[in-house]
Amino acid sequence: MGDAVLIPEPMREPLPVVGRGSSTWKVTIRRQGPPVHEVMRPRDQPSVLAAGAELIRRLGELEARLAQTADPLCGPASVFVGQFHGGEIYNQFPRECWLQGTRRWLPGTDHATVKAEFLALLDDLARQTATEIDCDWFFIRDAFSLDRDHAFVATFQEAYTRETGSALPIGAKAFVDDGNSFCALGKVPAITHGPRAGGQHTVEEWASIDDLVRVARVYAMTAAAYCSGRG
Repeated sequence: MGDAVLIPEPMREPLPVVGRGSSTWKVTIRRQGPPVHEVMRPRDQPSVLAAGAELIRRLGELEARLAQTADPLCGPASVFVGQFHGGEIYNQFPRECWLQGTRRWLPGTDHATVKAEFLALLDDLARQTATEIDCDWFFIRDAFSLDRDHAFVATFQEAYTRETGSALPIGAKAFVDDGNSFCALGKVPAITHGPRAGGQHTVEEWASIDDLVRVARVYAMTAAAYCSGRG
């Protein structure tokens, strides 16, 4: 276990001192019986697509409730739907559909409670729509809050200022990375700072080599100053 951590994710600014936790989820909604042509669909069977649409509506209501409380830097907690799939052809009454997205929460929130509330929402929907609903919940990283007065933060800012001529503004980290775990689980200060870059999570990611050299110099100065100070 080290005393401090630098994470070279492509985030040039701000200096992130707070960040939300994150889980991904995949919800599968099923009914009894096989998929059939739409004109042959059994009238006593629920529509999994209608249940999926209702789930999206209810998650929208949850998003609105979450938006009522926000951190000054990283904003509110959130729930997001990124995919909705069902059926194999345009005139099929499908047996199942699935949705996938994320759930993010603020520092100070118990992620186990977040999961339990999400699963309770699904249980209620399954009862009301007469469907079977399963959820694969993947915990990614917890939320974190970095002590702004920690010596490591000051050392990093001094190194950055020496290299660039000005200090980094304080802000939030929009995504999650290993720094969340170092801070939340190991209680070790971790700063995410990387080169100017773009195209994240696409097929055309890029990073500036010149700016990567700058990052390397800032890292070297931070490590040398912080380690010598602790020694």
